[in-house]
Amino acid sequence: MGTTREPFTEIARLAPTHRGEQREGLGAVQNFLTRFGYLGRSDFTHGTLDGATEKALANYQAQMGLPVTGDFDGATRRQMTTHRCGLPDMRDGVAFATTCPWDRQQLTYAFDTGTSDTVGEFAAVRRAFATWSSVVPLTFVEVGTEDDPDFFIDWRPANDPDHSMVGGVLAHSDFPPGCSVITNSLPKPLHFDDSEHLWVNGAVVNGFDIETVALHEIGHLIGLAHSNVSGSVMFPTVSDDFTKRALTADDITGAQDLYGPATGLLDGVFTLRQASTGRFLDAHEIATEDFRVVTRPAQNNDTQRWRLTPVGAVYLIQQTSSQRFVDAYETADQDFTLVTRTAQDNDTQSWVIVHDPRTAPTTVRVQHLTNGRFLDAHETATEDFRVVTREPQNNDTQLFAFTGSNKVFTIRQVSSGRLLDAHEIASKDFRVVTREAQNNSTQRWRLTRIGGVYQVRQVSSGRFVDAHEIASQDFRVVTRPSQGNDSQLWAMLPADDGTFTVQQVSNGRFVDAHESAAEDFSVVTRDPQNNDSQRWRISPA
Repeated sequence: MGTTREPFTEIARLAPTHRGEQREGLGAVQNFLTRFGYLGRSDFTHGTLDGATEKALANYQAQMGLPVTGDFDGATRRQMTTHRCGLPDMRDGVAFATTCPWDRQQLTYAFDTGTSDTVGEFAAVRRAFATWSSVVPLTFVEVGTEDDPDFFIDWRPANDPDHSMVGGVLAHSDFPPGCSVITNSLPKPLHFDDSEHLWVNGAVVNGFDIETVALHEIGHLIGLAHSNVSGSVMFPTVSDDFTKRALTADDITGAQDLYGPATGLLDGVFTLRQASTGRFLDAHEIATEDFRVVTRPAQNNDTQRWRLTPVGAVYLIQQTSSQRFVDAYETADQDFTLVTRTAQDNDTQSWVIVHDPRTAPTTVRVQHLTNGRFLDAHETATEDFRVVTREPQNNDTQLFAFTGSNKVFTIRQVSSGRLLDAHEIASKDFRVVTREAQNNSTQRWRLTRIGGVYQVRQVSSGRFVDAHEIASQDFRVVTRPSQGNDSQLWAMLPADDGTFTVQQVSNGRFVDAHESAAEDFSVVTRDPQNNDSQRWRISPA
C-alpha cells in the first residue's frame, strides 16, 4: 500500500546555485539531470555548477517551459520536485518526440498484482488503452499472464529491480522493440510505484489518478517520448489531486505520426453475443412474433449473422483553444443549450455524425447521442446566436459544413454561414455560439472518433434491426424493412474489456436482453445499466 512521499527531497533542500559555485547537495541535481537524459555521467564535476551542468540545466528549463537561465533557481527547483514518469526526457542531451512504432496492430496485455490502495485499478488501465486505440489503428487485447503478453502491468515497490522508481517516480514503462531503454525482450513493463505513492480513481489530495498515469505510460509503450507541451498527456510530470484522461492535439499528432489515424470501422458479417449470458443475437422471422429480436444459444446459421454497414461515427468535439468538450443541457428550462465542459466520461459529450443522403455531400447533421436531438442554432443577436439541440426540423439550420484536415475543423451552419465558437469564461457558462469567421483557435474543433454508427441487417431475412420506442411495447427490439430513419441506426462504442455497448441513435437507449425463458430472452432497449447485460461481443461470422 502506497503513502505519497515528498519527491526528490535532496533537491528540495538545495539553495539557488549559479555557474561556478560549489554547493553540497548539488550532486542530487546532477544525478537528476543524468537520470533523465540531460547530462552525461562523466561530463561534469560533482558538486560544482560547471559548464556541462549549466548546459544541462538550460536544456531542462527549455524542455519544461521555464525561463532559461542555466542556474539552479527557484522555478527549476519547483519543477524538479514534482512527481514524474521514470523514463528519460532526452537521449544524449537531445530531445526526442517519438521513438519507433510496433510492427503489428494487435497488441496484448496482462495484469499481475494490483494495488490495495483502491478498487477498479484494472478498469482504469483498460480505459486508458481504449483512449489510445480511439485515435490510432491499434487494438489492445487483455490476455492471461501465461499467454505471452506484449505488456505486463503490475504495482511494485519503488526499488523495482528493472528500473528504480525511488525518490518521486510514479511509474515507468518502456518503448517498443528496437527503441527500448529498459528491456529488449517481451513483455514490456508498465509498473506503478506502490510504496511511495497513493493510487486513487479521480482527483484526490495526495493521491494520483491511475487512468491519468496509465494513459501517459501507454503512450511510451506505443512509441511516444516525453513532450515539452505543458498540459499534454505526454508531459513528464503530474500533480496529485488531478486527472488528465483526454488526449491533446500534441499527443494525437505524435501517435498518428507513428501509426496514422484510427481506421477500420466494423464492416461485414458478424455475430453479436451478450457478455452476461453468452447467448447470440437472433430474431423471429414471422409477423405473429412481431419479428422480435431475441438471444439464443449458438445455431450456426444466418439468423444469427448480422451485416454491419458503417454509415457514420461517434465523436468527441473538442475546442482547440480551451481543450474543453462540447456538451449539452438536456432540459427545456436550459433551452437544450450547448456548452463546453471538461471531460465527463459520459455520453453527454458524444456526438453522432451521419451523412444525410438528402443533403449536399459536404454537409452533415450532428446528433446528440444521449437523446437523439440535432445541433441547431438561434440566428438572432438577442439570443447571442446560441447553439442548441432541437427535434429534427428538416431545414438548413440543422445542416453543418465541416472544413479542415488532420481532424481539426471549422464547423459552419449552412443557413447562416456562421462558425461554431464558444465563450471561454464561467460567467458565460462556456456557452457554444455561432460567430462570424475569426480565424483563430476558438473556432477550430478537434474531432476524435470514439465509435461507429451502423445499420444492422439480418443476413437470413435482409431486415434491419429497429426498436419500439414506447414503454407499453417494453422498448422491444425487432427487425423491419428499411425505414430510412434514425430508429435503425445503432452507435457501437468499445467498452473497457473488448466488448461494445450498442445504442439506438434516435433515443440513446442501450441494447439489453431479458435473461429468462418466460420472456423468450427478448432483446430490448434500456437506460444505461453499466453491466454485462448491455455489453456485446462482436465477432466476424
